[in-house]
Amino acid sequence: MTTPSASNILKSLSPTRIILPILIGLGVVSYLVIKDFDSETFSSIEWTTSSLGWIFMALVMMVARHLAMMYRIRRLTDNQLGWWQSFDVIALWEFGSAATPSTVGGTAIAFFLLTKEKINAGETISTVMFIVFLDSTFFILTVPLLWIILGNNLFPTCEALALSYGLSASLFLGYLLMLTYTVGIFYGLFINPRSFKWLIIKIARFPLFNRWRKDALQTGNDMMTAAEGIKQKGKNYWLAGIFSTIAIWSIRFLILNFVLTALIPVAEQLVLFGRQFLMYVLMLLAPTPGGSGVAEGIYPNILCDFFLKTDGSVNKSFAAFTSGIWRLITYYPYLILGVLILPAWLRRVFGPNTKDIEVK
Repeated sequence: MTTPSASNILKSLSPTRIILPILIGLGVVSYLVIKDFDSETFSSIEWTTSSLGWIFMALVMMVARHLAMMYRIRRLTDNQLGWWQSFDVIALWEFGSAATPSTVGGTAIAFFLLTKEKINAGETISTVMFIVFLDSTFFILTVPLLWIILGNNLFPTCEALALSYGLSASLFLGYLLMLTYTVGIFYGLFINPRSFKWLIIKIARFPLFNRWRKDALQTGNDMMTAAEGIKQKGKNYWLAGIFSTIAIWSIRFLILNFVLTALIPVAEQLVLFGRQFLMYVLMLLAPTPGGSGVAEGIYPNILCDFFLKTDGSVNKSFAAFTSGIWRLITYYPYLILGVLILPAWLRRVFGPNTKDIEVK
């Protein structure tokens, strides 16, 4: 990864970054709710003790996910981070990811955060690259596994809002990109990092990619550093990384299961769980901060089966409403949390120089 400047990273962490994703996300939800508003459906919602209990469980899962991410980052840095430091790093990493487009990603932000927490460059590179590898591997292995278990039920089956050719192509492209990316990281980290460096430098010499030649060289060097660092880790390091990664992503997707169970009868819990993998793959291609607008827009299409009316049509308005609750629990909290803890974190890591830092 290219070492980012502090000013560029701090721009990514700027509190003003929350305005656009909030406006886009709430705008899309409001439009979809109003466009096909069905008063009968909304009046039939009963906020019982049971439904509130499921919403509470969704909130508990959100906290559990954050704790799992704290454990992973702390364990993979060999406990060099304290629990409070881990809390700050994860909160700001998630904030940066939520406030920047999914296509940009948060690896540069993670690199910046860890180095400011006094983790040496080699350890930081190894940790971030290993986390990226674990996350990507979890996805490329779990999607086909769910397909084997669920068959075509993994995909929307309702005729009214079945995946269009455009969404199908985007889904295939997203998975293919993730697969290619993961295979590349695997080769660079565990098979031949020197050949990986040679290959990306050769690619960067093509006129189309010439502007990234310096970045390619840095990425190759980082890959070799990460490969050497991970090679020295023992079995417990791997086990901690693998099981915490499974927990992090499983908990993330269970949140929506709890939200929908609070509002509607959900007979196919595993199908609902699996469909979220499809949504996430599509969100990876989103040009908006944190996939805002895109997540809410594809939600009724991917989960259309769960919102069928008695006449067979899809209640898109109610689907949009539930997507708003889901994002209210899983997405917006990190936008707010990042704004709240950023000033204190800056004072802690920059010390007396904080007054010279301008975050707009």
